[in-house]
Amino acid sequence: MYRNILCLALGLIIGIQLTDFLEYFQLTDSQFASTAITQLEEGATPQLATEEELALWLQNETRVLCMVLTLPKNHQSRVRRVKGTWGRRCNKLIFISSQEDRELGVIDVGVPEERNNLYLKMRKALEYVYRNHGEDYDWFLKADDDTFVIMENLRFMLYPYDPEAALYFGHRFRTTFPQGYMSGGAGYVMSRDALRRLNLFAFNNSQFCPINNNSEDRQIGFCLQNVGVVAGDSRDEEGRDRFLPLSLKFMLPTFPTDNWLPKLTFRSDCCAASAISFHYVKDFEFELFEFFLYYLRVFGLHRTPRALPSRLGFRQMNERLQHWSQQVTDNKN
Repeated sequence: MYRNILCLALGLIIGIQLTDFLEYFQLTDSQFASTAITQLEEGATPQLATEEELALWLQNETRVLCMVLTLPKNHQSRVRRVKGTWGRRCNKLIFISSQEDRELGVIDVGVPEERNNLYLKMRKALEYVYRNHGEDYDWFLKADDDTFVIMENLRFMLYPYDPEAALYFGHRFRTTFPQGYMSGGAGYVMSRDALRRLNLFAFNNSQFCPINNNSEDRQIGFCLQNVGVVAGDSRDEEGRDRFLPLSLKFMLPTFPTDNWLPKLTFRSDCCAASAISFHYVKDFEFELFEFFLYYLRVFGLHRTPRALPSRLGFRQMNERLQHWSQQVTDNKN
């Protein structure tokens, strides 16, 4: 009798664990549900039939909340264009303004629309997002309403990194503090732990994160550095930029570079084939980017499918963070 009870209990335990195991690999998208995912070993990446299927899988594997800074006068123009193009591919999309619009998903954070208030506006946005969504997503992207973001390439770049590591990515500018800061116009993306540190430690300490009239992106970078968040290197394997802080024509190597960018940026080349963001996008260009990136197909042009990079283990992650920190020290010296 006791043997039967023991066997029944063991069977239930095994059954529950097996169910949890199967649910872990279950895909939510019905189109994707019949595609097998093979995990070769711990840390290995899923092997799928096509890049399109990998991109679909990444939507739920690497979850990104997008915060877009905007103004009331842009609600019916840029907000609608972001919402109708790249914003549709965020896991959650929130617009930050001084006037609420529930239809468009615009949040009023209670900060008057002045350029000197952009940093305070961003602080309020980050406080709101952390309070309401801080544990629901893996990464938190900030962009302007004249930025176009290729979300698939962003997730591809972020996939190897643990969102519980304290780091953030973007186009890094030089400044008076060692690791610099990420361009707000090109957009920057911070991990869940970076957002947590910012809210729990930085915003509650006037030395770590003072309230002032400095530029939004520089000041957020200063606050992040002071709570141990590492500025990651978002360039591709050949050192080419993925986050572009200027209009594409000003970033291309063939275009004259008589602008302010070389004086601020760390050494890099443009532009990565896996580019993530473009800044100073004009209203009509949102639809152009959408058409050329997602609809136009060139007959006969074959590209070799890419596999996802391997997830970084704890030791590998620590080594990479130390490497980036050492780069900052070398640049300072």
